[in-house]
This record gives sequence, C-alpha cells and structure tokens, in this order.
Amino acid sequence: MHLRPAFTETDRTRIAGLIAANPFALLVTCGEAGIEASHVPFVITHDKDDIVLTGHLAAANAQCASFDGAAAMAVFAGPHAYISPGWYRTQPAVPTWDYAAVHVHGHLQRLQGEALADMLRALASHDPGGFDLDSLAGGYRDGMLRGIRGFRLRAERVEAQWKMSQNRSAADREAVIAALRAQGDHAVADLVAATLSAG
Repeated sequence: MHLRPAFTETDRTRIAGLIAANPFALLVTCGEAGIEASHVPFVITHDKDDIVLTGHLAAANAQCASFDGAAAMAVFAGPHAYISPGWYRTQPAVPTWDYAAVHVHGHLQRLQGEALADMLRALASHDPGGFDLDSLAGGYRDGMLRGIRGFRLRAERVEAQWKMSQNRSAADREAVIAALRAQGDHAVADLVAATLSAG
C-alpha cells in the first residue's frame, strides 16, 4: 500500500476495530500458479500485541496449497466515499475518494482440529438464528469439516490508511462532513469529523 504520512494510521485499536467491523476481506497469495485471491470471512484475535487472523477455504481451492508457510496478505476495506470538489470551500479542487483500508502481511499456517472448530464457532457467533456447530449430527459435521481447510495468519506487518481529507483545511473538512451527512453517508462523515477532533 502506498502510505502517505498524512493518512497513515498506526493505532492498533482502530485498526483492529476496522477489521472486526469489516471481516469479509481478500486473502492474497503468490505461488507457482501466480497471484491468487479468495474472498474470506476472517476472525480476528490477539496474541499479546499481535493481530492474528483465522479463516477457511473450500478444500478444493488451489490456494490451500499456500497454507504451509507461504507469504500472504489480507486486505480489509472500511468505509469509503466519493468526495466532490464542489464540496470544498477552497477552490480550485479536484475529485477524490476518502477511505479506510488495512493490509495485514504474514505467513499462512494450517489450522486443524479443535483450533479449526473454535474458529468456526467464532464465525457462527454472528448468526442471528443462533447456529450451533456442535449441535450438528456427528457424521454431517465431520463431512463438512473434511470439505474445508483452515488457516492462521499472524500479522508480521500491518499497513493502514485512513484517508479522510486530513490534507484539507478545517473549513473544507466541515463542508465535506455536511455534504456526506446530507447524502446519508454518516460512517465516512464520522471518520472525517474525527480528524477535526484529533487536532
């Protein structure tokens, strides 16, 4: 990720919050077949200060071959919005896009046995109907588990960018906030507003 100093985010709590709020992300690897990517629901946990991501793919997914120590990147996208140049009080101006994104780099390790089941239980905790992995009939549950491959990605490097108009004046940011709120985009408006309160 091209990190510009004005937009770089280093606060681990905010970074973890974005991942937790936007867990469906992209797992990217590069192997003998070239660059591969899968859209995956991730579970985020912590080991001391380290971010640890877990997830799974279908057993037939060729990307599972990367689970034995290959380098990988998980890409998370947070709130984003088009920013019209007409919203700025300072002119002339050009269009841009405000966004928050996190890249987590590390090496993949297989997740098996009870660790895999724990990750699936964590994913199921989002189910509004109360899905319970352990209530499945043993044969059915075992068959489903045979059909997937779990992985762990411990963060070795984390890149995060909160591009929220920090390079504009306070007056311009206030105008952006008002325009975003007028069109109902409160998530990005709140993030832009946070840059004002941060000084």
